[in-house]
Amino acid sequence: MTPSRHPSQAVLAEYASGALRSPFATVVAAHLEYCPGCRGDVARLEAVGFTLLGELPPTAMAVGRLAQAMAALDGPSPPSQAQAPTAERVEFGPEQVAPGMGVRRAPDGDNGELLYLLRLPAGRQLLLHGHQGVEFTTVLAGAYRDGDEVYAAGDFCELDSSVDHQPQVVSGRDCICVIASEKPMRMDTPLGRSIQDLTGI
Repeated sequence: MTPSRHPSQAVLAEYASGALRSPFATVVAAHLEYCPGCRGDVARLEAVGFTLLGELPPTAMAVGRLAQAMAALDGPSPPSQAQAPTAERVEFGPEQVAPGMGVRRAPDGDNGELLYLLRLPAGRQLLLHGHQGVEFTTVLAGAYRDGDEVYAAGDFCELDSSVDHQPQVVSGRDCICVIASEKPMRMDTPLGRSIQDLTGI
């Protein structure tokens, strides 16, 4: 099934240029696994970028920079880029925070951004919460309703600090999402803050 909700062209351009912060790029990459249309957009944006680079006037290279580049080529290969998360690649261990609810955190980003997987069972509703910055979400499996909108496998959602919401799983199976956020959620209840202390999200 092809996703119906996609990153903006501005987000895809930032991703294609390599400028998107790593946790957020991971969430976009997860959407691209499901979406041939956005993969095509990224390929076109990358081609435009290469063309523009080729049209720049030549610039003198700094002293010693060529030797550094050649030494880097002779050194060990960098680790391969991790695969984008998909439902088939997700494993949840014992990190349950409530019956059926699982959270798996990745290491924090360079500026403290969060990247994590969230699993909620059918029918479960998150506590009402807000955000302290930008949040990207890609649904890997299942579906959830947020207001009048339903997000299913492959769908992408971008929110900011103006949104307070309470998504609910509407699929007959667990809903699994990969989420990147600039800061932890904004929780206004004691229960919410207790869960946040436990999960770090």
